[in-house]
Amino acid sequence: MLVREIILENFMSYEYARIPLRSGVNIVCGPNGSGKSSILLGISVALGQSYTERSRKLSDLIRWGKDTGRVTLLLDNAKRGSRRPVPKFNKDEIPLTRILRRDGRYWFELDNRPVNRSDVVRLLSKLGVDPDNLLIIMHQNMAEQFVILSPQERLRMVEAAVGLEPYRKHVLDAKRKLSRIMSQEESISKLLASAEQTLKYWREQYDRYQLKKQLFLKKRFLERELAWAEVTRREEEVEHLRSERDWLMKDIREIRRKISQLEDQASQLGKFIDMQRKELEGEYKKRVKLEGEKGALEASIVLTEEIISDLSLCVDMQKIVTEFISEIAGVSDDGFFYENEMKHKRLISQLQDLNERSLLKLTTSIERLKNKGNSASKRLAEISLMINETQNRINKIHSSTDDLFNDLIEKKVNLSLLHYKIDDLTKRLALTEDDLKKRLRSLESEKQRAAEFGPRIAVVRSPDGILAEIRETDGRIAALADVS
Repeated sequence: MLVREIILENFMSYEYARIPLRSGVNIVCGPNGSGKSSILLGISVALGQSYTERSRKLSDLIRWGKDTGRVTLLLDNAKRGSRRPVPKFNKDEIPLTRILRRDGRYWFELDNRPVNRSDVVRLLSKLGVDPDNLLIIMHQNMAEQFVILSPQERLRMVEAAVGLEPYRKHVLDAKRKLSRIMSQEESISKLLASAEQTLKYWREQYDRYQLKKQLFLKKRFLERELAWAEVTRREEEVEHLRSERDWLMKDIREIRRKISQLEDQASQLGKFIDMQRKELEGEYKKRVKLEGEKGALEASIVLTEEIISDLSLCVDMQKIVTEFISEIAGVSDDGFFYENEMKHKRLISQLQDLNERSLLKLTTSIERLKNKGNSASKRLAEISLMINETQNRINKIHSSTDDLFNDLIEKKVNLSLLHYKIDDLTKRLALTEDDLKKRLRSLESEKQRAAEFGPRIAVVRSPDGILAEIRETDGRIAALADVS
């Protein structure tokens, strides 16, 4: 059953009506003018038939007093086996509507969407219906038209109505094809023999072609492997340069730390040397002072000894004078020289007294000078000992200062070497950084080139080994140069 239900709205005598249909024969009964033909006419209008026997214009079919009429057919699209007649619509019923307007505008709607008549014809053809066939809907007075048709036309129309027209076309086409095939069979048999020989040749060529194709695929893969092997090699170079850069930076930091330590130590040594210089200067001043005092004491001792020597001579002279006075006193007692004895005695007494005082004074001076000389000698010994001690300290300071100077010189030399080394490492670091930047740019370019051969693959061989295999593959491809 093509139509499951008919819906009429403001169509002819119907304001609104729904007429359901069932499979098999459906009979509509009623008196004249009750609207039986209107139902058939509504189906004809909805299907887009160009012929209606009751009106020249579709707008005349609109119910009196209304501006718009509508006829809707619910077409059967239930599954036949595993598929629907119209797979585009995944539903059992497809609403087909024809809308009529009093102003002469008419259009179709299929599944509530506006369509043109060609879309409706294509849909009905999928359902096996030709709406312009007289036998699909035969209105009043159409039987006479069917009778006057030629037998061929009537047969064609019947076949189209019952769906046999495609089978006739298929039979005729098959007959023509069979005639052509039979005429071609003999020539095909002849061609088959030569085709077998040609096939054998081309099978060999095809095998060679497959081999050549496999070689090209292998070469393509090897080129891809070579490209990514080159990327891997350059990545290793970049990683090596990065490790070298990190090693250089680490060495530079370590050398700077050592330079800082050596500079601190050199600064401390400089301070110690300044302190040693000040201490040495103080010891030298002390030594000079002691030497001066020693010289003064030595001169004083020498002078004292000379004075003591002179005084000893005076004492000896005094003793001689005393002996002489004693002799004079004895002579005077004998009365040989002096007339005035009293005067003589007094003079002798004065001389003896003066001589005794002089001798006593000389003796006292000598003792005092000897004591002073002994004190000076003791002080001189002490000063000599102090001078020796001072000289020992000076020698120790000199030795310590020499050691400090040697240590300072060694540290200065080490500092110079470290500065030279850090300059050299800095230059090497700059060169390494420049080389690393160049290698990184080259690596990015190589990655882009390798990506053109395909995604990255794991590479376990060296580029030289891959290149050797590519050359071997090129040689095998060159041997198949005659294969198209």
